[in-house]
Amino acid sequence: MNVLFIMCDQMNGRFCSFNGDPLAEMPNLERLSKQAVVFRRAYCNNPLCTPSRCSMLTGS
Repeated sequence: MNVLFIMCDQMNGRFCSFNGDPLAEMPNLERLSKQAVVFRRAYCNNPLCTPSRCSMLTGS
């Protein structure tokens, strides 16, 4: 089983083409989202990247 985890900074999921935004152009992410699991309700309570990354890596 192959796992590819993509984590981006300062990207709002509502404005992604694979979530229905008509103006966004993301052909590679759109193609990947059709073959993968997309977390549509992911939420980050801190706007800084370091706390989010630490939480993701440590599970706390």
